[in-house]
Formats: sequence, structure tokens, C-alpha cells
Amino acid sequence: MSRRRTADDYEFFDAPFAAMAHRGGWDALVPARFENSLLAFEHAVNDLGYRYVETDVHATADGVLVALHDTRLDRVTDMHGAVAGLPWRVVRRARIGGSEPVPTMDEVFEALPNTRINIDIKESGAIGLFTIRGVGVV
Repeated sequence: MSRRRTADDYEFFDAPFAAMAHRGGWDALVPARFENSLLAFEHAVNDLGYRYVETDVHATADGVLVALHDTRLDRVTDMHGAVAGLPWRVVRRARIGGSEPVPTMDEVFEALPNTRINIDIKESGAIGLFTIRGVGVV
């Protein structure tokens, strides 16, 4: 019988306490309306010193993983519609807070190569895409 894995088995949890920038974090310089934008993630890591960030992820109709909290674009972007029902060519035109593009998870990984990212997968279609790309899902 194999031993059940615990948080101690994952390097991600090596810190006794980890401050996490939720939805990329925000403050007076990068207000809440920019949540989940690369601007927010990069500010949290590069300017505020966070090692851990958190984001939710959704998949577009054509299988592009995007960092976005809501299932719909309506609340935080200048466009409307369910992410899962729209192709990436449409979602990429949406602007968070009116100016920042919705980032793909690939863009988040590339922009933050040394950052630990807590990913809250919001729909089953996104789980399969992570598995295909070789990203471990715990």
C-alpha cells in the first residue's frame, strides 16, 4: 500500500508561511480593476516581492488557457460573453480594466518563470489542457 501524499511532498509548499498575491494582487499603483492581468502579476512579483501568485484559469472555445477569475468577460473587461463559448481571437481583444489584455497561461508562465503560481482550475475542459501541456495538476 502506497503512502498518501501530503503538502510536505511538494516543493511548492516549502515555505512555512507564503504570502500569495490573489488574482495577481493589487494596491494603489495597480488597482483592483486590473486583477489577473500581467500588469498585476508582474507588479506583485517585481515591485512588491511576492514569490507566490494565484489565478483562476478558464479555457476558450478553441482550447486556449487564460488567467481570469470569472467564467464571463463581463465584470472585469470591456467585452461580454462566456470565455468557454468564445474563441481566443475574440477573447484576446478584451481589455481588463479597459487597457490590459487577458493573459494566456503561457504568457503568465513566461513572464514569471521563477514565481510559484497557485492555479485554480475553474472548469473540467481546462484540466485536460494542462495535462496535454505536461503541467502537473495536483
